[in-house]
Amino acid sequence: MNAASNPRIVLHIGAPKTASTYIQRRLRANSERLRKHGIYVPVLRAVAEMAGNAKLLPTALGQRPSLTFQRAFPKIDIRSLDSKQILAELLRDWRPDSESVILSAENLRPIHARPLRELLPTSAPCVVIFFVRRQDRWIDSYFNQMIKTNEIHENIGSFLRRLLDGSDERLCRPDWFAHYQAWRGAFGNCQVAFYDEVASDVFGAFLKAAGFEAVPDLVDTDRAQVSLNLFELAYLLEKASIDYADFLRRKSASEKATRQLNVHDNRSVLSETDLLRLREAFEDPNRRLLGALGRSETSLPLDRSWNPNSYCSLSQLYASEPFQDYRKFADAIYARRNRRDRLRSFFK
Repeated sequence: MNAASNPRIVLHIGAPKTASTYIQRRLRANSERLRKHGIYVPVLRAVAEMAGNAKLLPTALGQRPSLTFQRAFPKIDIRSLDSKQILAELLRDWRPDSESVILSAENLRPIHARPLRELLPTSAPCVVIFFVRRQDRWIDSYFNQMIKTNEIHENIGSFLRRLLDGSDERLCRPDWFAHYQAWRGAFGNCQVAFYDEVASDVFGAFLKAAGFEAVPDLVDTDRAQVSLNLFELAYLLEKASIDYADFLRRKSASEKATRQLNVHDNRSVLSETDLLRLREAFEDPNRRLLGALGRSETSLPLDRSWNPNSYCSLSQLYASEPFQDYRKFADAIYARRNRRDRLRSFFK
């Protein structure tokens, strides 16, 4: 379907860790070409360096900003954000008679569905796009990212308990059926894409879910957002950094140790108990989602058993000789950089 022949609002709501940033960056890199095909990707000047063009909306709608957001935009007064004003700015140059508009923010939650429906104009149809991923793999990626950005400092079991509790609005609770129900209830539709099935062409899957024809000759962008490997993750969990600058030095030291020791271990740190919690929490909602979509129950298959080839006990890793060698090497790099930084500070 040609975007210009049937203008609409495309609302991409995530979920996090389903290539949202890649989709957002590719939209931005091709914004001029896409607009020639009737697809408008607006950008807010104040936060142009953010990939998601609508990331201010959930914050303005009442969600507490992430630490990463606060570090990136320390001068933004969250209390002064007005969701109606933000939306008006996003839609200001949209030509609703001849083009569709894309609004993307992977940190939108079910609680934002109805408030956002009330803010968006009803003059054009709205398509909601939601990517889902099996929760055992998703939680690994989500936890890894939160440790990598120093949003949290806790073991995965503790993090999982908080996430399942659902009391922290900054965290995405991966009950995909609850997300689907909320957005479908507010907007009348919610297009669901299964990340594990479309990972090789996630941008093509996004265009298809939006109802757009493929646009030829689009520029691709770097999809790689390198996750922490198992040793890096364990090292940062073990070291309680003094402040964010100290954390960055630890992280840099662990990355250098990885390169020099040629570490390639990407096993999960979920325990057998964690896997059981995930199955108890999400197998039934997954079945309900798949039933609502007329899908096979094999579309979101959570692991049924804990396999050492895929999973790792952190206590055993810490006691292992390879990790002890890695720790010593990373600590030595960290100590050298600390001394160098202190000398630089002294001679300023």
